[in-house]
Amino acid sequence: MTTTDTRQATSTDTAWLFINRIAGGYDKPQRHASLRRLLQDLGLNTVEINSPEQLACQWADDTAARPEFIVSVGGDGTAAMIAGQTGGTVPIAIYPAGTENILAKYLRIPTDIGAFAKMLSKRVVKRLDAGQIDDRTFLLMLSVGFEAEVVHHVHGRRSGHLTKFHYVKPTFEMLAKYPYPKLELDIELADGSRTQTEGYWVFAFNVPRYALGLEMTPDAVPDDGLLDICVLTQKGFGATTSYITSLLSGRMPYRSDVKRFQAKSAEIRCATGPVAMQTDGDPAGFTDTRLSVLPNYLPLIVPPKRSSD
Repeated sequence: MTTTDTRQATSTDTAWLFINRIAGGYDKPQRHASLRRLLQDLGLNTVEINSPEQLACQWADDTAARPEFIVSVGGDGTAAMIAGQTGGTVPIAIYPAGTENILAKYLRIPTDIGAFAKMLSKRVVKRLDAGQIDDRTFLLMLSVGFEAEVVHHVHGRRSGHLTKFHYVKPTFEMLAKYPYPKLELDIELADGSRTQTEGYWVFAFNVPRYALGLEMTPDAVPDDGLLDICVLTQKGFGATTSYITSLLSGRMPYRSDVKRFQAKSAEIRCATGPVAMQTDGDPAGFTDTRLSVLPNYLPLIVPPKRSSD
């Protein structure tokens, strides 16, 4: 169950401002400057951080004051990285500046500086679940197989900002050559029982949203202590284009060749070799892996509820 807490910011608070400068399609120095001024106007002592390595050093420094919260300027992967490094112990305020910003859109987090300022001054904290593979934390989703291979390919060539168009050509290239290795799953279900299944493409969702605002698991709830797993059981060029068409048309949740499970954990293996994985839009290594859920792990600063909600 979601828990919330509300507190006013005070002049003694410290905030860390993490800016991912290559998030999204272009740099946003004016917006970054506005966020710096915003934190100053709120009377906050601000520490600016610009890389995961700098964040790790700052977090490991026992002499540094722990922040009341961290502003994450970037995409979904940036927020997931911050949550993983801080162990889910510090509230995170996501300022959406990535390519998709799925979690920010789902939570209705504003990009307008004035509205973002109101959100920080009220500071309503909502705790959500997170997923975990090995030592990596994710907030939205995991995929194993075709799509993850595309993500690895795009990020392997990355030299700066990314847009949605960077994924188009690699997707078509992968359609022509992806080998579709068989994935085997051993799943711990919501009631504690176990089941086994197999397929060629695996997703695990913590929220119902997918890229481009599409949905694969519309019933997913981000604070129920479970992950919603989808296993696509067909392979090949025709099957993949059919799945993509179903996703774009909203028919994916109704396909009989997609197996669905609500799970506490899962083992994902491939007998023929490692298969690419991605979490929250970033490369996340290769199988074999163990997938699990971290209930109430993530404290996020969210907009106060509106009277119409």
